[in-house]
Amino acid sequence: MNSLKKLFALMLVLVMALTVFTACGDSDADNDGVNNENVENNDSAEPVELGLYINGEKVLGASDTIMTINGFEIPFDEYRYMYKYIDSVSFSGGDATYWAGNEAALPALKSYAEQYILEANWGNLMAKEYGVTLTDEDLSTIETYMAEQVASFASEEEYQATLEETGFTEELLRRLITQEIVCYRVYQDLYASEGAPLAPTDDEIRETLLNDYRRVHHVLISFDHFANLEGYEEATEEELKQAALDYANEILTQIQNGEADVFELSQTVGDDPGMLENEEGYFFTYGTMVKEFEDSSFSLEVGEISGLVETSYGYHIIQRLEHDAYIVANSETCKETVISDKFNSDINELLENAEITFNENYELMTVDSVR
Repeated sequence: MNSLKKLFALMLVLVMALTVFTACGDSDADNDGVNNENVENNDSAEPVELGLYINGEKVLGASDTIMTINGFEIPFDEYRYMYKYIDSVSFSGGDATYWAGNEAALPALKSYAEQYILEANWGNLMAKEYGVTLTDEDLSTIETYMAEQVASFASEEEYQATLEETGFTEELLRRLITQEIVCYRVYQDLYASEGAPLAPTDDEIRETLLNDYRRVHHVLISFDHFANLEGYEEATEEELKQAALDYANEILTQIQNGEADVFELSQTVGDDPGMLENEEGYFFTYGTMVKEFEDSSFSLEVGEISGLVETSYGYHIIQRLEHDAYIVANSETCKETVISDKFNSDINELLENAEITFNENYELMTVDSVR
């Protein structure tokens, strides 16, 4: 399950939310358009209610829908959570003064928040489309995770104070945890269980493995292969790249003359640490590797060795390996690989074609709208 690219995409736990949102909360007075000089001595000032504000007026509350994805409703508090998180880690860093003069960055922040919300909810979208429901065991797991979050605080009082301080609620926390459990249940019911409706058949899996996969060894000589070696301390990037090219050509000649072996060189002089962990080679399908590497791998016959293949990583020498016997010897792993790849392809297609609509006030947002 760890290999699935999108299975558990985004659960950002409450402990992280504390550090992210405390700084954001400190700026509520500024965001409300109130001069701090007038309120700094006013300890009785009422905190601003969580919501979306347009022209100073609250137009959406925590549970109101701010966007829908294929008809699935996203409440404002979930959007706010992602918006504030991304703002803190990628934009303002919690600095309340950042947005003064940086208003032009708001569309980018909104776009990131929308994309993260979309990816976080793929499980809900699939569950809605295919009628997937949580089991009693799933519901118990949610309660366990909820209890673990509470236990991560020194006391119940600290936990509740954190919720209040950050604008978080137990309902939102439960919803974020439930998102992840729904993702797990969708994968199990639609892809991983016996007779799963979206999993390919055994015949389809074998045909896919034979036709749409390749197994290769390769040697990578990175552009900075010589960067830390004596004699290259003052070398420019171009000089390092030329040295790497010369060396890659040298070992290619050795391989072509039968003086060296691709796999052995990958273990001794190659710069791809992944080859040290994959003695049987990389086994992959379309869309997995960088294009130049993929194109070369799929053009080779079994046993054939490529010339130099330049990618953004450096210079590769690729040798295609047979995989008929490999499939037989690793049948379960190969089957899981095909199912996993189909799963990720399906999810990517779902997200790319998702129909997203927004509340009419969304386009009116300014930098001080989300509180």
